[in-house]
Amino acid sequence: MKKLAYLILIFLVKFFCINPALPQGNHITDSLYTLLKESKDKAALLNSLSAEYLNISPLRSKELASEAMETARKEKNDLEEANSWHNAACAWMAQGHYDTSLYMLEKSQALFNKLGYSEGLLRTRNSLANLLFLQGRLDESLSQYENNLAQSEKENLTAIKASATTNIGRINWLRGKYETALEYYNDALKMADSLRNESMQGMINLLAGIAYQDMGYYDLATGRILLATELFEKMNYLSKLPYAYNYLGSVYFELQDNEKALSSFRKALDGFLQNGDQWGKAVTYRYMGRSFRRLQLSDSALYYFRASLALANNLNDKSGELYSRRFLAEVLFEQGEQDSARILFNENIDKSVLTGNIREKVNNLYDLGLLYIREGKLQKAVSFLQDAVIIADSLDLFYENMLINKQLADTYEQMGEPGKALAFYKAYKSLSDTIFTAEKRKNIDELQLRYETVKKNSEISNLKMGQRVQAESLRNQRILGYSLSALLILVLVSSAILWNSYRQKKKADREKEILLKEIHHRVKNNLQTISSLLSLQSYNIADPRVKDAVKESQDRVKSMALIHQMLYQQEKLSIIDFGKYLHQLADSIASGYGSPGGNISCIVECKGVELDIDTAIPLGLIANELIVNAYKYAFNPSEKGELVVSLTSDGNHKYTFTVRDNGRGMPENFRIDKAQTLGLRLVSLLTRQLRGDIKFNNNNGTGFIITF
Repeated sequence: MKKLAYLILIFLVKFFCINPALPQGNHITDSLYTLLKESKDKAALLNSLSAEYLNISPLRSKELASEAMETARKEKNDLEEANSWHNAACAWMAQGHYDTSLYMLEKSQALFNKLGYSEGLLRTRNSLANLLFLQGRLDESLSQYENNLAQSEKENLTAIKASATTNIGRINWLRGKYETALEYYNDALKMADSLRNESMQGMINLLAGIAYQDMGYYDLATGRILLATELFEKMNYLSKLPYAYNYLGSVYFELQDNEKALSSFRKALDGFLQNGDQWGKAVTYRYMGRSFRRLQLSDSALYYFRASLALANNLNDKSGELYSRRFLAEVLFEQGEQDSARILFNENIDKSVLTGNIREKVNNLYDLGLLYIREGKLQKAVSFLQDAVIIADSLDLFYENMLINKQLADTYEQMGEPGKALAFYKAYKSLSDTIFTAEKRKNIDELQLRYETVKKNSEISNLKMGQRVQAESLRNQRILGYSLSALLILVLVSSAILWNSYRQKKKADREKEILLKEIHHRVKNNLQTISSLLSLQSYNIADPRVKDAVKESQDRVKSMALIHQMLYQQEKLSIIDFGKYLHQLADSIASGYGSPGGNISCIVECKGVELDIDTAIPLGLIANELIVNAYKYAFNPSEKGELVVSLTSDGNHKYTFTVRDNGRGMPENFRIDKAQTLGLRLVSLLTRQLRGDIKFNNNNGTGFIITF
């Protein structure tokens, strides 16, 4: 037993500790490096490493792609040489070197074409389409993605299909078609889930968050962006993480929280500077300029808008140029430099037509109208504003349309034409009422949209409803089974290690004590990872019963993680202050299940009771089940009630644990030994594990009394 526990200890230390030689990698790169030492097909493994490091460090990705290219040539492996050209192109693109990237993509395409390798060709064409997107050439990019989508569907290449679908969504988003974009994102997310591609899952969630933000659904936006952030942090995707910070900052900007917005933008900028990502830098400069403009720090705003425009010019990013140039012109206009602003607005109008970004044409026409009003040239202002309102109306741009109609009404009133002023004012009022009504309904719509999103994500296309429900139920049952099995194995292994370490505690020196604390820390982190995975999985579950089961499993994991957290945070490594534990557990459950008004009061009565880990874990799980049951079933909605949790000792290692409430009580024929729910069956099993007895009473509520 000692030998087994020691071997398990060594395994866990190696498993949980990060390889210090590869601080910038993740578990995927660690595995690939291990294989690289033993395999003869080094070019393929180097290319796999290069592709994964594209998410972590484009600079390292370039180095690995170059090494893969040399190795492929030595191995006379044309396929891997083509892959290395493609990986290198993507790394250069990520750093904003578009000409270099285009050259390398053409080399890759030529080799794939020579080999007749259609999957490689489609990957390269997807990257070429992405390059066009980054340069603001949206029509060309969309056409390429649509061709790739059709071809990947024919050849059943899910990864390429998912990438093309995502990017078609991005183009629809950029053109203001947010609902269409979300439909594409949801379809792509199903494909990414089936591939278990965490990089793709993170990016799609991030893009969906941006779309929700533009629709004004900031709660959904924040949730999706934070989900992407969690995935990127977990996988150490340092080249993706700054984008999550950037768009999180943009949500704070929309919510008027300039301090948090600038803090997020600065974190993003640090990441882009570290990665050499020029495109990301340009976007962040624009955001920072807008924040400083709102703070009326015009000099700082001008600095960042000019820096952003210069970067967009260098990158040949047409869309980025339009945004940066307009923001710069608006600040110059506010400072009274009308001539400089006029030149930039007119330049933007011409270039917005060339790039197909008609929404930007509307914004610049409106700004020019305001400029001529300030100069007293009302007739000329009306000409620009009328052009803007016609385009805004054709594109269904409600907010822009409302502002322009209001400005036209004011301008015609100044010109002494009350009839026209009244007509435009009525149009403005109609749009204003529509937007006001939409704002009033936003919370309801957001809840409905949340429900519809979850529902759509759980559907499986081309199956009948009965088959769809059955397949979903079986899949979720398997997930639940795997999760519980993993938890059981983890608890058994952890208990064996900790028990062995505890028996040898008196002989251990300080170094072993530190190691034991580290193990508790690692076990706690691993349990939290499992809890996070269950939380992520529950997002895609439609069946409420399965969703509740996953939530209950998550609560059980949290109750065990709390014990390990308390162990490594205190001096005693094997004894738990169970009163303190019960207080923290009760608070955690109350925050998850208690009503917003706090109608249920939970009283914990436990002082001076210390338990070892072998007793604390099963008793903690029992407490979790009984407290959760009380919150869920003991009281009617909005009903006030009281829940008492107590643990007492007679001083001779005999304990009495009680959970009682003054709620509605249990059914008359209820018997604890005949309970059908998993939670109460667990309570019975864990009570036997403690070699205890359980009693139940139904007087003025429900009471469970466990003696052990």
